Amino acid sequence: MIDFDGTLNAAISSTLGDEKAVIFLPKAGGSFAGLLGVFTLITDHIFDDAGESQANVTVATLGVQVSQFSAMGAPEPIQSDVMQVGGVAYVVKDVAIDGLGWAYMDLGKQ
Repeated sequence: MIDFDGTLNAAISSTLGDEKAVIFLPKAGGSFAGLLGVFTLITDHIFDDAGESQANVTVATLGVQVSQFSAMGAPEPIQSDVMQVGGVAYVVKDVAIDGLGWAYMDLGKQ
């Protein structure tokens, strides 16, 4: 059996992880600092039929090894929890945990 969490996920997290620490603030209370995640912030434009930019859309995502939460004694993230990345607070809009030990979160600015 392959140890995805200890080999693959650890390598992805250490290689692609955000250099700034992620602070996890569960809605139920508590604060857990020191997570390492893969954070992506993308800004794009929505254009109308005439090619005019009508709106900007910002999408923030965060990927974290699920084992990091249990190692800190923290619960797994759920909707409405808060992740603080680089001093900016983001609310967790959705969490998808894959079968290989990785949690993917869609975030919104708080």
